[in-house]
Amino acid sequence: MEKYTLAVQRISLAAIASLLVALSGVILLPILTRTLSITSYGSWALIMATISLLPVITSSGLRDAMVRFLAASKDKHEIQEIFYSLAFIVFVAALVVSGPFLIFAHTIAAYLFNNNVATALIFPLIVFFACLNFLIIDFFRAVQQTKKYSALLFLQAYVQVVLVAGFVLLGYGLQGAVIGLLLNQLFVFLLITYLILVQIGFAIPKFTHTRVHLAFGLPLVPGEVSYWITNSSDRYLIGMLLSVAAVGYYSPAYTLGTTVTLVASGFTLMLLPILAKYYDEHDTQEVRTIMKYSVKYYAGIAIPCAFALSALSKPLLLLLTTPEIAANGYLVTPFVAAAALLLGAYTLFVHIVALTKNTAVIGTIWVLSAALNFGANLVLIPYFGIIGAALTTFLAFLLAFVLTAVYSRRQFKFDFSSRFVFKSLCISIVICVFLLLWNPTGLVSILLSVSVAAVIYIGILFVLRGFTIEEVRFFYNVFKGLLKSAD
Repeated sequence: MEKYTLAVQRISLAAIASLLVALSGVILLPILTRTLSITSYGSWALIMATISLLPVITSSGLRDAMVRFLAASKDKHEIQEIFYSLAFIVFVAALVVSGPFLIFAHTIAAYLFNNNVATALIFPLIVFFACLNFLIIDFFRAVQQTKKYSALLFLQAYVQVVLVAGFVLLGYGLQGAVIGLLLNQLFVFLLITYLILVQIGFAIPKFTHTRVHLAFGLPLVPGEVSYWITNSSDRYLIGMLLSVAAVGYYSPAYTLGTTVTLVASGFTLMLLPILAKYYDEHDTQEVRTIMKYSVKYYAGIAIPCAFALSALSKPLLLLLTTPEIAANGYLVTPFVAAAALLLGAYTLFVHIVALTKNTAVIGTIWVLSAALNFGANLVLIPYFGIIGAALTTFLAFLLAFVLTAVYSRRQFKFDFSSRFVFKSLCISIVICVFLLLWNPTGLVSILLSVSVAAVIYIGILFVLRGFTIEEVRFFYNVFKGLLKSAD
């Protein structure tokens, strides 16, 4: 297993960075929920949902194309050509997308910003830079510079925390939070642009490979937009069918549940370029081995996390938000945690589809999932409120995972450790019951209960031979030299 050390170190470093990025959201959560009104926080959630969609549209799947095709590139001129061709296309698309937000600023102010036109005029600039940053930060992931990529993710997240929290705590409210977002996006853009220019210089693009890149990326766009509909449109529907305040109750519990996806983040960020290198070199056995252990280790961590978050939903929300939000939203977390568990598994299996370049099927899968999500939300939200939206999210992600897993297995078979997954699931049910019986309150009690539950889980897993001594030694060596040799 020693030959996989570098790959695992890169994946692990990206996962640690993603964990720290997610913790930045947890840090910001109590500041916003306890400082802003529930309506203003609901508006903030809608703003963030909007920003998460528009870069997906402007990138036209080209971010994935960059990661896919730069992974094996060694020639500097080829790297320049690929990057600057894609960056120019996204630049133009960002201008086109951000324009309507400026033109219809008054309408947007009435819908999102409680008639604050000044805030609405800032928003198009946020959209523009967010679209550019969405692509350019992934340059370092594409060329497998994991340390630099992880550091940039960390910096982006925590500069945003400082700026947004600072303006909000100074009493500027939602408008201050939006100003903080803009300053952070501008800072990140200038920093990344400088680093890329230093590394590869500048070249005028000739768009030599643009047709190939678009052929790879464009089929992903319907899927990515449909994924956004599945993952984020529920905020809009809750706002329209219930109230903006209901969005404020829903979003913190939803955010808590989605932290399960952090387990898959390292695999999501760094696995594709690693697999692409082996696949393009026709070393399919290496691809099978890496996929086998990726699924195994993801399941071993993500499954107990999902069950623990479900059991501790109300205590965690009481700790991080307000009693009002916790009382109204704690039942959302179990459904979203289960959905996030499936989404993480999906991100592993979908790599096989990307390797074989059959990206059109991804779009079809997410269109079907989005249709299920949107239709079910219209039916369930009026009757079951925000719980109906959470249930719909779970059903949509379940459909996406099942269809992707079945399709990818037909394209490329590998051992996905089904016996280990079953063991992990059974033990996770045990620790869930344990946490429910403990019912911790307060930070110290929650940390103690989680620590005991983790010891129980790992202990039973070792007794059932879920992990071998060789694997333990391997991971010890990986993390021992993680920061020294990740790049």
